[in-house]
Amino acid sequence: MSYQTVFFQNSNDFLGKTLPDLAKDETRNNLVLGLALRLKEDLYAFGEADPLMAVVTDSAGRNTAIAVMTPPFPMIVNSDPVDEIALKALSDALISENWQLPGVNGVAEVSDRFADIWQARTSQTAKLQMRLRAYELREVTEVGYPDGQMRIAVEEDAQQAADLLNAMRVELNLLGRSATVENALEIIRMERVFFWETGGKVVTVTIANRSQIKGICISGVYTPPEHRRKGYARALVAEASKEMLSRGYEITNLFTDLANPTSNKIYQEVGYKPVCDYHQYSFE
Repeated sequence: MSYQTVFFQNSNDFLGKTLPDLAKDETRNNLVLGLALRLKEDLYAFGEADPLMAVVTDSAGRNTAIAVMTPPFPMIVNSDPVDEIALKALSDALISENWQLPGVNGVAEVSDRFADIWQARTSQTAKLQMRLRAYELREVTEVGYPDGQMRIAVEEDAQQAADLLNAMRVELNLLGRSATVENALEIIRMERVFFWETGGKVVTVTIANRSQIKGICISGVYTPPEHRRKGYARALVAEASKEMLSRGYEITNLFTDLANPTSNKIYQEVGYKPVCDYHQYSFE
């Protein structure tokens, strides 16, 4: 069977080719789907470099592998079911087109296989950086809350929101651009930045981003060290999820780092169900 890899410059064309497959399981596919939908709005939403959008098809025209990359972030790869020949074809096409990959991320069995292939075909070493678990929620489970309440951020909160998100970025050594007042304002104006506030003080932040078709991702959950272990993050994720469901989303989803058992526990307590694991590699 022959395989063909096509690269796309236009996100509408890419979505036209991939959306029926990606929409079958939004949480499992939420990185590729969410990124592609955001690139449809703004091709350079994640940086100045041209994004990568590629699809491998078999001789019957079926999509066998899908990839999206917004440098400097790792390439997100999708192949369901895992098709090793398609992943090899993708790897060869990327090398032929001189794409430089900082790493790969995706559903564990797919990213594991691609990392092995890439390592064999290049002089780079694949290093497992992070084990993630994708969860989804359709109904919030009521739990006891700590003191305080959720507040939807307003424009005057943009600097504080950016500062908290940057503190998280530094502490976790995350890739990408620093949060700015301007991009915090963009999310605030969509009413998707949420604070947990107690005694007039903001103690936790989270945002809702990467809209899919029926779902939206809860991310950027951060509590400064001095306010931890008091239940603020669990309460805020519960209330922010409830808020997004009330706006018409059928599901909310999120990722946790499997190295952090606390986050995996508290999100399940409010109703999040595990869907699949992701493995993120760096290529060195």
